[in-house]
Amino acid sequence: MDTAITKAEAALLLPATTISSRRMAEVERIRLAAITARDAAIADGIRRGVRAVGRVIEALVRAVVTFPARVDTYNALRSLSDRELQDIGMTRFDIGRVFEPGFDPRPANDAGQRRATRAA
Repeated sequence: MDTAITKAEAALLLPATTISSRRMAEVERIRLAAITARDAAIADGIRRGVRAVGRVIEALVRAVVTFPARVDTYNALRSLSDRELQDIGMTRFDIGRVFEPGFDPRPANDAGQRRATRAA
């Protein structure tokens, strides 16, 4: 048996380093561009996913850190009388909504009197 490898055998074992035609070169260029675009899309998806996880962790840490202050505020509001709540522009119903985003209490009773006094 001959241990020498012929050129034909070597061509079968090794990938082609030269492309035989322009059409094949164009196909190879498109294939490489598609691989690059796919890799960029995957990397972008991973980056967005990591950012989202980071935002969730940040929100959880913020909620844990602010929880004692929220409980203290809630208890302080619950201990106020209806008249005191009315003075700051709230009702008992509003106490549970204080920490909702966008919560906007009505103006306090004396705020309207100050405006009327300034206008006169």
